[in-house]
Amino acid sequence: MSSIRAKCDALLRAYQDKGQDPAAELLPPVSDAEIRALMKWFPAPIPEPLRELYSWRNGQPKDAWESKHVFWFRDMQFTSLQRAAFEYRSMMESYGSVDADNIKYHGIALATSFPFASFNGGWYVIPCAPHTIDRTHPLPVVGVMEGVDVYFHSLEKMLDTCIDWRKHSTWEGDGWKLSESMEMEIWRRHNPGIFGAAI
Repeated sequence: MSSIRAKCDALLRAYQDKGQDPAAELLPPVSDAEIRALMKWFPAPIPEPLRELYSWRNGQPKDAWESKHVFWFRDMQFTSLQRAAFEYRSMMESYGSVDADNIKYHGIALATSFPFASFNGGWYVIPCAPHTIDRTHPLPVVGVMEGVDVYFHSLEKMLDTCIDWRKHSTWEGDGWKLSESMEMEIWRRHNPGIFGAAI
Protein backbone atom coordinates (compact mmCIF):
# COMPACT_ATOMS: atom_id res chain seq x y z
CA MET A 1 0.00 0.00 0.00
CA SER A 2 1.27 3.46 -0.83
CA SER A 3 2.17 5.91 1.90
CA ILE A 4 -0.61 8.27 0.79
CA ARG A 5 -3.28 5.57 0.86
CA ALA A 6 -2.06 4.42 4.29
CA LYS A 7 -2.21 7.98 5.60
CA CYS A 8 -5.73 8.42 4.19
CA ASP A 9 -6.78 5.25 6.04
CA ALA A 10 -5.24 6.67 9.22
CA LEU A 11 -7.11 9.96 8.77
CA LEU A 12 -10.39 8.14 8.23
CA ARG A 13 -9.75 6.10 11.41
CA ALA A 14 -9.08 9.34 13.30
CA TYR A 15 -12.55 10.54 12.25
CA GLN A 16 -14.13 7.24 13.26
CA ASP A 17 -12.35 7.25 16.62
CA LYS A 18 -14.15 10.53 17.39
CA GLY A 19 -17.57 9.15 16.42
CA GLN A 20 -17.73 10.70 12.96
CA ASP A 21 -17.60 8.45 9.90
CA PRO A 22 -17.53 9.97 6.41
CA ALA A 23 -16.67 6.59 4.81
CA ALA A 24 -20.15 5.99 3.38
CA GLU A 25 -20.09 9.38 1.62
CA LEU A 26 -16.71 8.84 -0.07
CA LEU A 27 -16.83 7.49 -3.60
CA PRO A 28 -14.97 4.26 -4.43
CA PRO A 29 -11.38 4.44 -5.69
CA VAL A 30 -10.66 5.02 -9.36
CA SER A 31 -8.12 3.24 -11.52
CA ASP A 32 -5.35 4.95 -13.51
CA ALA A 33 -7.38 4.45 -16.68
CA GLU A 34 -10.46 6.02 -15.07
CA ILE A 35 -8.37 8.93 -13.80
CA ARG A 36 -7.05 9.56 -17.32
CA ALA A 37 -10.58 9.41 -18.76
CA LEU A 38 -12.03 11.73 -16.13
CA MET A 39 -9.12 14.17 -16.38
CA LYS A 40 -9.06 14.76 -20.15
CA TRP A 41 -10.18 18.34 -19.51
CA PHE A 42 -7.17 19.20 -17.33
CA PRO A 43 -4.28 20.82 -19.25
CA ALA A 44 -1.34 19.17 -17.44
CA PRO A 45 -0.17 15.70 -16.39
CA ILE A 46 -1.48 14.55 -13.02
CA PRO A 47 1.41 13.89 -10.59
CA GLU A 48 1.74 10.57 -8.79
CA PRO A 49 0.62 11.82 -5.33
CA LEU A 50 -2.74 12.90 -6.77
CA ARG A 51 -3.16 9.59 -8.60
CA GLU A 52 -2.46 7.79 -5.33
CA LEU A 53 -4.99 9.96 -3.49
CA TYR A 54 -7.74 9.14 -5.96
CA SER A 55 -6.77 5.48 -6.04
CA TRP A 56 -7.72 5.49 -2.33
CA ARG A 57 -11.17 7.08 -2.78
CA ASN A 58 -12.68 9.41 -5.36
CA GLY A 59 -13.53 12.14 -2.87
CA GLN A 60 -17.06 13.31 -2.06
CA PRO A 61 -19.47 14.10 -4.91
CA LYS A 62 -21.67 16.58 -3.05
CA ASP A 63 -20.89 19.98 -1.63
CA ALA A 64 -20.09 20.08 2.10
CA TRP A 65 -23.42 21.83 2.75
CA GLU A 66 -25.18 18.74 1.35
CA SER A 67 -23.01 16.11 3.09
CA LYS A 68 -23.80 14.70 6.52
CA HIS A 69 -20.21 13.72 7.33
CA VAL A 70 -17.58 15.77 5.52
CA PHE A 71 -14.07 14.44 4.92
CA TRP A 72 -12.13 17.64 5.58
CA PHE A 73 -8.51 18.47 4.93
CA ARG A 74 -8.52 21.18 7.59
CA ASP A 75 -11.14 23.53 6.09
CA MET A 76 -11.45 22.09 2.59
CA GLN A 77 -13.54 19.09 1.53
CA PHE A 78 -11.98 16.21 -0.43
CA THR A 79 -13.45 16.75 -3.91
CA SER A 80 -14.34 14.02 -6.39
CA LEU A 81 -12.70 14.08 -9.82
CA GLN A 82 -16.08 14.82 -11.39
CA ARG A 83 -16.68 17.80 -9.07
CA ALA A 84 -13.08 18.99 -9.51
CA ALA A 85 -13.91 20.03 -13.09
CA PHE A 86 -16.61 22.39 -11.76
CA GLU A 87 -14.29 23.69 -9.03
CA TYR A 88 -11.50 24.29 -11.56
CA ARG A 89 -13.83 26.38 -13.75
CA SER A 90 -14.95 28.35 -10.71
CA MET A 91 -11.35 28.98 -9.63
CA MET A 92 -10.36 30.08 -13.13
CA GLU A 93 -13.35 32.44 -13.39
CA SER A 94 -12.23 34.20 -10.21
CA TYR A 95 -8.52 33.90 -9.40
CA GLY A 96 -7.69 32.53 -12.83
CA SER A 97 -8.93 35.69 -14.51
CA VAL A 98 -5.70 37.30 -13.29
CA ASP A 99 -3.86 34.31 -14.78
CA ALA A 100 -5.65 34.29 -18.13
CA ASP A 101 -2.45 33.89 -20.15
CA ASN A 102 -1.07 31.18 -17.84
CA ILE A 103 1.21 33.74 -16.20
CA LYS A 104 2.51 32.61 -12.85
CA TYR A 105 0.40 34.07 -10.06
CA HIS A 106 2.41 34.24 -6.83
CA GLY A 107 4.79 31.70 -8.32
CA ILE A 108 2.35 29.16 -9.78
CA ALA A 109 0.22 28.96 -12.91
CA LEU A 110 -3.32 28.43 -11.64
CA ALA A 111 -4.33 27.07 -15.06
CA THR A 112 -2.17 23.99 -14.38
CA SER A 113 -2.98 23.67 -10.66
CA PHE A 114 -5.39 20.89 -9.74
CA PRO A 115 -8.12 21.59 -7.11
CA PHE A 116 -8.43 18.36 -5.12
CA ALA A 117 -10.22 19.99 -2.17
CA SER A 118 -12.65 22.89 -1.98
CA PHE A 119 -15.13 24.78 0.14
CA ASN A 120 -17.18 27.92 -0.27
CA GLY A 121 -15.07 29.60 -2.95
CA GLY A 122 -11.70 28.36 -1.71
CA TRP A 123 -9.45 25.56 -2.93
CA TYR A 124 -6.44 23.45 -2.09
CA VAL A 125 -4.47 22.87 -5.27
CA ILE A 126 -1.29 21.09 -6.28
CA PRO A 127 0.72 22.80 -9.03
CA CYS A 128 1.16 20.30 -11.86
CA ALA A 129 3.68 22.38 -13.82
CA PRO A 130 6.99 24.02 -12.84
CA HIS A 131 6.57 26.75 -10.24
CA THR A 132 8.52 29.06 -7.96
CA ILE A 133 6.03 29.35 -5.11
CA ASP A 134 8.08 26.88 -3.03
CA ARG A 135 11.55 26.23 -4.38
CA THR A 136 12.35 23.40 -1.95
CA HIS A 137 9.16 21.35 -2.37
CA PRO A 138 8.14 20.37 -5.91
CA LEU A 139 4.52 19.43 -5.12
CA PRO A 140 3.28 21.66 -2.29
CA VAL A 141 -0.36 22.03 -1.30
CA VAL A 142 -1.34 25.61 -2.08
CA GLY A 143 -4.37 27.39 -0.64
CA VAL A 144 -6.29 29.61 -3.04
CA MET A 145 -8.58 31.80 -0.97
CA GLU A 146 -8.02 35.44 -0.12
CA GLY A 147 -4.58 34.93 -1.62
CA VAL A 148 -2.41 32.18 -3.05
CA ASP A 149 -0.13 30.66 -0.41
CA VAL A 150 1.65 27.41 0.44
CA TYR A 151 -0.27 25.60 3.20
CA PHE A 152 1.63 22.28 3.36
CA HIS A 153 4.98 21.10 1.99
CA SER A 154 3.37 18.10 0.24
CA LEU A 155 0.23 15.99 0.12
CA GLU A 156 1.81 13.54 2.56
CA LYS A 157 2.67 16.36 4.98
CA MET A 158 -0.90 17.64 4.69
CA LEU A 159 -2.23 14.21 5.62
CA ASP A 160 0.18 13.91 8.57
CA THR A 161 -0.97 17.34 9.77
CA CYS A 162 -4.67 16.53 9.33
CA ILE A 163 -4.32 13.21 11.18
CA ASP A 164 -2.69 14.97 14.11
CA TRP A 165 -5.29 17.74 14.08
CA ARG A 166 -8.13 15.24 14.12
CA LYS A 167 -6.57 13.21 16.95
CA HIS A 168 -6.32 16.36 19.07
CA SER A 169 -9.79 17.66 18.14
CA THR A 170 -13.16 17.03 19.73
CA TRP A 171 -16.50 16.81 17.96
CA GLU A 172 -19.00 19.00 19.79
CA GLY A 173 -22.16 18.45 17.78
CA ASP A 174 -21.84 21.50 15.56
CA GLY A 175 -18.27 21.04 14.41
CA TRP A 176 -14.68 20.16 15.24
CA LYS A 177 -12.99 22.05 18.06
CA LEU A 178 -9.22 22.54 18.33
CA SER A 179 -7.41 25.38 20.05
CA GLU A 180 -5.57 27.78 17.76
CA SER A 181 -2.33 27.25 19.68
CA MET A 182 -2.52 23.46 19.22
CA GLU A 183 -3.46 23.82 15.55
CA MET A 184 -0.45 26.04 14.88
CA GLU A 185 1.96 23.84 16.86
CA ILE A 186 0.91 20.77 14.85
CA TRP A 187 0.99 22.70 11.55
CA ARG A 188 4.53 23.97 12.13
CA ARG A 189 5.82 20.63 13.42
CA HIS A 190 4.82 18.78 10.25
CA ASN A 191 5.68 21.66 7.90
CA PRO A 192 8.71 23.45 9.37
CA GLY A 193 9.22 26.95 8.05
CA ILE A 194 5.78 27.00 6.41
CA PHE A 195 4.99 30.43 7.85
CA GLY A 196 7.38 33.25 7.17
CA ALA A 197 9.65 31.18 4.94
CA ALA A 198 11.40 32.95 2.11
CA ILE A 199 9.71 31.84 -1.11
